[in-house]
Amino acid sequence: PGNLLESPLWTDPERGLFVQYFKANKVPGAKNLEEVRQFYINQVPLRRGCRYEDIGHLVSFLASSASSYMTGQAINVTGGQEMR
Repeated sequence: PGNLLESPLWTDPERGLFVQYFKANKVPGAKNLEEVRQFYINQVPLRRGCRYEDIGHLVSFLASSASSYMTGQAINVTGGQEMR
C-alpha cells in the first residue's frame, strides 16, 4: 500500500517517521510535525494518505469472485502517488 500516514510507523510520538524526518530536517522549513505530515500528503494526487479501509477494500475485492480471473497483478493502493 501507499503511505499509511495514520499508522504507528508514521505517528509514533518518539520514533515515528514524522518525528524522525522533522529532526533530520528532511522537510526544509518545517516548523512542526503537522507541516512534515502535510508535505507528504501534498505528494499524493488524491491529497490524503492511504487509510486502512483502502487496503480493506482491496482485500475484499481480491477475496470476491470479481477477481477470479486475475493472475499475477501488482495493485498499487497509493492515491496516485508514484515512487521516484
